[in-house]
Amino acid sequence: LTFGFQLHNVIPGYPKPDTDAMEPSYELIHTQMKTQEWDNSKSILGVQCEVQKQLKAFVTLERFDQLYGSTITSCQQAPETKKFASSGSVFGKGVKFALKDGRVTTDIISVANEDGRRVAAILNNAHYLENLHFTIDGVDTHYFVKPGPSEGDLAILGLSGGRRTLENGVNVTVSQINTMLNGRTRRYTDIQLQYGALCLSTRYGATLDEEKARVLELARQRAVRRAWAREQQRLREGEEGLRAWTEGEKQQALNTGRVRGYDGFFVISVEQYPELSDSANNIHFMRQSEMGR
Repeated sequence: LTFGFQLHNVIPGYPKPDTDAMEPSYELIHTQMKTQEWDNSKSILGVQCEVQKQLKAFVTLERFDQLYGSTITSCQQAPETKKFASSGSVFGKGVKFALKDGRVTTDIISVANEDGRRVAAILNNAHYLENLHFTIDGVDTHYFVKPGPSEGDLAILGLSGGRRTLENGVNVTVSQINTMLNGRTRRYTDIQLQYGALCLSTRYGATLDEEKARVLELARQRAVRRAWAREQQRLREGEEGLRAWTEGEKQQALNTGRVRGYDGFFVISVEQYPELSDSANNIHFMRQSEMGR
């Protein structure tokens, strides 16, 4: 026997060995012992295992309980982990919410309550700023821009400014801002709907590009604040900073948390990667005079 072949089966005329006089190999004995120890009750086809996994994923009826309690090691599924907390919706029951080509469409059915109808009316026909949602103070915040005047939606809410809590638990905040732009007065209205750890912010009076620029700048400011705080902590612990600061600049950073004359700028373009716009890791400190070098 060589290379797994018996030579008398391969080479014509080669003498057949006397197998009775040969001792079985260790591998053969080991295989025979394993075969004798094999428990046929535990054998299962691969397709059976896959079927059990699929049924376990989709079937919840009690009569299939034997599938859930399978003791077959190869068919054990990883423990189910909850990725979402069980809580109500900001819309409540009876409100359909759809997003197509960046625009929100809502629809109402009869079981929707008055507060759910109000929330749906605010977001209907609004434009969603995709890839520009951030976790701010533990709240998942999303931004929308709605064309047209805000008076109609404010009347639906019964609120022209300030804050109120709807009966369904949604906190509504309305703020109105007047600003001068190119010699003209612009009026902006922001309506924030917060429910638990979710906040939906809708702006009236701005274009999509204007709101995107505003949200990106707010995100940059958050990132810069975190970057300065991290830089101060590094210097306090004796580590090197993001820049080769002078001793005077180090003392200024340690004492005030900033260095006069420097600001934070993006390392990677947020036009291409907007999700990095509030990341302190995407900030480096530069003087205005160093820009463009």
